[in-house]
Amino acid sequence: MNITSKMIIETLVLLGGKKDTDDSVSFIKPSLLIKHKKAGIKYTVKRVKFNKKTKKPYVICYRYYSPNSKRKIYIKIDEKDFNKFKPVWKWI
Repeated sequence: MNITSKMIIETLVLLGGKKDTDDSVSFIKPSLLIKHKKAGIKYTVKRVKFNKKTKKPYVICYRYYSPNSKRKIYIKIDEKDFNKFKPVWKWI
């Protein structure tokens, strides 16, 4: 794991994530939300992982199929698409 990956993991842990044994970070609580800038769709970040070959991060996140649904839709966001999303600040 390179220095950049370590810094990303440390930052995500500070944001409430839990470091897993496979060098990924899981989010137990739905407190880290991101929003697609154009579509306005909000996603809950489930896990941040690193590609084994390229060492670049990617995000696994989900949203519910509809407001009253329990069914989730998962997406993978590669590093090249990070700029299409922005954080959603959820004040608790």
